[in-house]
Amino acid sequence: MKKEAIFIALLLLITVIPVYQQSEGVTVTHSKQEGLINITAQKAWEMLNNEDDGIQIPVDVRTLQEYFDERISSPHSYDKPVLYPLQLLEMPLFANLFVKLFHGKEVILYCRTARRSGIAGNIILEGGYDGTLYNMIGGIVAWKDAGLPTVKGFGFGS
Repeated sequence: MKKEAIFIALLLLITVIPVYQQSEGVTVTHSKQEGLINITAQKAWEMLNNEDDGIQIPVDVRTLQEYFDERISSPHSYDKPVLYPLQLLEMPLFANLFVKLFHGKEVILYCRTARRSGIAGNIILEGGYDGTLYNMIGGIVAWKDAGLPTVKGFGFGS
């Protein structure tokens, strides 16, 4: 279990650092939200496609295995889903790391059906997150039901 947690933490750093670096020059203006904003899978897809409203970062809070089995496919290279499992967010160190890494950003959380992403969102907000936090209702199940693209394994396309 400890080796798996270390592996996930390393994978997390590898996937989060490029997202952070690519979005540093982008200014996203929005006010601090009082809570988790629930959105549909279709709304998440529209937000990811619309570059005029800023950049939203999809964050998958499922397990490493679920992430590689299948995850949402986003339309741009800079908004590929980042893996940040709920199991890590339940540890204060990693919850604080999330708050710092995604400081001021717009994040779309998702899991299989939105149960874990709802829990994750509450943990993140309790940690003082100052960006905009969305919860994709229905998770990847709703995403697939809407006919939206997914990717498997190390794939990078839909």
